[in-house]
Amino acid sequence: MLYIRKIKIFLIACLLLPVNAAILLASELHSKNTIDTSNSVTNFVTPSGNTYCALVGTEKNALRCEIRSMLNPLPPQPYSGYCKFDWGAGFLLNQRRKPKILCISDTIGGSSQTLSYGSTWTRSGFKCVSKIIGLTCHNSSGYGFFISRNRWRVF
Repeated sequence: MLYIRKIKIFLIACLLLPVNAAILLASELHSKNTIDTSNSVTNFVTPSGNTYCALVGTEKNALRCEIRSMLNPLPPQPYSGYCKFDWGAGFLLNQRRKPKILCISDTIGGSSQTLSYGSTWTRSGFKCVSKIIGLTCHNSSGYGFFISRNRWRVF
């Protein structure tokens, strides 16, 4: 909600302020809503707060992304009783393989680092791009996923 208010203020400023002032305002807005670009940031949340990701594993060689609203539509489990926890809460992406649908009883949520819409996060061979329509992440082999409140797909 706060992010939307900032965007509205920015758009009004673009109409009323000279170009240089609007650019300055845009850079200020971007800097307060963008994650630290150093390699130390290993997790993030999207501006909506619905999707969050973190590097996991002892060597930080997998990317786990969860969606609070769950995958929609919810995919069927491989077989009845396959997952006794939360099935379809997101994806686990290995550095070289296709993503797997999560069956989890815990969460990685809680990051205070926001990946602003239009921003890119790159770490450990993974790349994620945050857009208003959703989050796209892939590994260096080209496998990955798109995730949003309304749809998802793996590639």
